[in-house]
Amino acid sequence: MTFEQLVQKLEAQFSGKLNCYTEFKCNFIKVKDASVYKDVLRFLRDEASFEYMVDVVATHWPKKKEKFEVTNNIFSIANKLRVFVKLAREDNKFPTLTDLWAGANMMEREEYDLMGIIFEGHPDLRRVLLPEFFEGHPLRKDFPLKERSWFNNADEQGLGLKFSR
Repeated sequence: MTFEQLVQKLEAQFSGKLNCYTEFKCNFIKVKDASVYKDVLRFLRDEASFEYMVDVVATHWPKKKEKFEVTNNIFSIANKLRVFVKLAREDNKFPTLTDLWAGANMMEREEYDLMGIIFEGHPDLRRVLLPEFFEGHPLRKDFPLKERSWFNNADEQGLGLKFSR
């Protein structure tokens, strides 16, 4: 199956709710209607053999109306075809994909930790890279870099850490 054939199937199933395009030799499916987001991904998994969830990436656009965007990189081994499925929203709440791809679990946790994306329905949404006491989400574009106290200056684990400027 080619990307053009996939687009025909998607347009038949989700008419007017998607924007499918190729840019920089990459295939994109931008979901315009958030209510069909999981249905599109389920269709891709079940009907188009996209069995491999490669990555979940979040982007923060503070000046746009839809400030948060999640891009799912999925691959069809049978068709040797990769697509990037995107959804943009005003808030940071997106549905989890762990019920479709178990491999999305840690990737969504990483985006929760670094970008503050809340994946609704996730079975274990908690920090995975940063300590629990870390404040903020360092990959957001509005994260303060100057005059920031990186940690809370407490040696919480009793490691003998010294905090200095």
